[in-house]
Amino acid sequence: MENGCALCQGSLKNKLVEYNVHGESFGKFPALVCDSCDEQWFNEETSKKIEEAEKKAGVFGLSVETKISYSGNSLIIRIPKELARFMNLKRETRVVIHPEDKDKFCILVK
Repeated sequence: MENGCALCQGSLKNKLVEYNVHGESFGKFPALVCDSCDEQWFNEETSKKIEEAEKKAGVFGLSVETKISYSGNSLIIRIPKELARFMNLKRETRVVIHPEDKDKFCILVK
């Protein structure tokens, strides 16, 4: 990255950037930011501080991969217990599901 952005070869600038994950702000952290694609690069020390803050807040590792299964004629998605706990989901919780586009859908908890 010394010669530029690893993604687009744009110029990298030192900036303080707001770091958010799962709707929670963890404050501003120093990063190299590409002036072309806006990709952000944190150094190892900053990455460790961010990880510690995520763990303390209970949001570290909530993004997980799962598989679609089926039950009868319906497809089902299993929600890992850590994610269900974070979102306070219980059995029979009502949700609304709608597509954002062909590759993404949104689940809203009622």
